Amino acid sequence: MVLYTIALIVHAIICVVLVLVILAQTSKGGLDANLGGAAMNVFGGSGASQFLKKWTQILALVFAASCLLLAFLVKNVSGGAAGGIQERQKKIKTTEQKAPAAKPAAAPASQPTTGK
Repeated sequence: MVLYTIALIVHAIICVVLVLVILAQTSKGGLDANLGGAAMNVFGGSGASQFLKKWTQILALVFAASCLLLAFLVKNVSGGAAGGIQERQKKIKTTEQKAPAAKPAAAPASQPTTGK
């Protein structure tokens, strides 16, 4: 359970950093434009583009690995709020009552025809 919690916190941090790195890339607007071109001042003319592109690729791979790790860890989580869910679902299935069968609708009353 502790390993799962730590992995989940690291995954959330990776998500936030990945979003910030993607937004910092220069395009038609984005975080760099909103910050007044701060990346251009720090990295130079084209340095920011290559630097951010490389870190986006690295963080994307780490994000995918983190997703796989969480997928394998989540099946081993037991106890706490997540524990016993399957047992409670089995109890629900055994206590379910079937709905009564619907009665067929009555035939419509015949209407008198007027001869004109």
